[in-house]
Amino acid sequence: MKELNIKVVLLQILGMIFLVNGILQLKFYTVAEKIVWAETHSQYKNSEYWDKLIPTKEGIYNFWPNVYIWIFLGTLIGISIMAFVNWKSKLSSLNIILVAIVLYVLLRLKFFRKEVISELFRSVRALFSDDFGIQCLIEGITFTFIGVTILYLSVIRIYLNSKKQH
Repeated sequence: MKELNIKVVLLQILGMIFLVNGILQLKFYTVAEKIVWAETHSQYKNSEYWDKLIPTKEGIYNFWPNVYIWIFLGTLIGISIMAFVNWKSKLSSLNIILVAIVLYVLLRLKFFRKEVISELFRSVRALFSDDFGIQCLIEGITFTFIGVTILYLSVIRIYLNSKKQH
């Protein structure tokens, strides 16, 4: 095992941010109709209009916990990818632990729920479509691909160098 590599850790944090945000955008794609309806009809929260789209209060109260489940699943998928790639590259397990701690802090600060990364790219995704659902789909696929690519590229040079030495 090698020692802690800060450059790899920073790249993996960036990759994880894109991966988790991409998976979250894919989740938003699945409920885009409800999100758009809720934003446009927010003044009718206590009326029959709200009940037409979300017939039970359970649907309203389960939305944000469901989002956190998807953020957790994205983090779990990313950490699994990182663990495999770091293991193949013979990098220290401290890299994964450090990235997991940073992601936990970002989660506690509601970094993903506030869609900080998505806000930066909002104008770009608006170029492709006016439909919120399609925008979330495009952004989700793009960010997930970017995240996985960054995670892979974060250690590929180290992996190739270790192969040449043996």
